[in-house]
Amino acid sequence: MNERDNKMKWRVERKFHVQRGFTLIELLLYVAIVGSLLIAVTGFFAMVAESRIKNQSISEVNQQGAAAMDMITQTIRNANTINTPTTGTTSSFLSLAMPVAGVNPTIFDLTGDYGALQITEGAGAATAITNDKVEVNGLTFKNLSRAGTPGVIQISFTISRSSTSSKEEYSYQKTFTSTAALR
Repeated sequence: MNERDNKMKWRVERKFHVQRGFTLIELLLYVAIVGSLLIAVTGFFAMVAESRIKNQSISEVNQQGAAAMDMITQTIRNANTINTPTTGTTSSFLSLAMPVAGVNPTIFDLTGDYGALQITEGAGAATAITNDKVEVNGLTFKNLSRAGTPGVIQISFTISRSSTSSKEEYSYQKTFTSTAALR
């Protein structure tokens, strides 16, 4: 074999030599692309979790407020007379004279434990209407009755989501206002 054949053989071997592994630039590009994708996916899932928590807060406040307002207005409609507040005044509690002696008087007010709205029927113990996930503030009952009418009460309260966390997605509040008349 002469020198010319050796050069040819070396060129052929070099041409068919397969490179194994990655270059540093290829590795850096790969890490950058995967890192960017992971950051985007993590951000998306964090946003979804925050939205879910916020929707749960809104739902809890709306459900508790609507249920409490329905109970109060139905009780007012079924009452015989309004004991407190008197005509033209506002009070933080409502006392109603009911047609059934066992639940007379029926009183709506706030408990100091966790700002729960409660009902006391007759001599029975107070029962919470709202749960400990929400806090009720600004409970007012205004007697809008006029002479010769059975009685009209305006109810207003604000419910906010109770949370020990300072995160924004946990906080939500809504004011509920309604009017109910005795039948």
